[in-house]
Amino acid sequence: MRSFVLFGVIAMMVYATVPTATLVADDETVDGKGQKVVIHLSHFTDDLHRCFMAVKVANLMQEYGADVTMFVDLEGVRIAQRKEHLKFTWGEDSPTLAELYDKFAKGGGKVIVCHHCAQSAHITDPGLKRNAQIGTTAMLGKLLIQADKVMDY
Repeated sequence: MRSFVLFGVIAMMVYATVPTATLVADDETVDGKGQKVVIHLSHFTDDLHRCFMAVKVANLMQEYGADVTMFVDLEGVRIAQRKEHLKFTWGEDSPTLAELYDKFAKGGGKVIVCHHCAQSAHITDPGLKRNAQIGTTAMLGKLLIQADKVMDY
């Protein structure tokens, strides 16, 4: 018992000496130009919260000038399917998922759909929304290697 308490005290002392990260202030200018960001989305209606967060963050990163690509797999491939109207909302006064996706696509955002997941969901290139395409293994490898940041939802 004493060694545990002593360890806890030492751990608290060490933790207290570690500098904390400074957050970016709202009024601070941030330039994301030249950064390559990949947002990985593996959810759709099975977890709308994750789905909305992924597309909102993708739009936010675009607004800061980053080159953003969404990689979708598993259930996430449905967001890129043309027949999905994306009329969902999340929270009060929320834009629809369709509005968020359209904003992302109009801003130059690209969507790479997992080849195997597209096959499982019976999705083909002609059945995809604007700026979406079925990727190859080589495309995915290059996308991830060249990325400055990869975020997972």
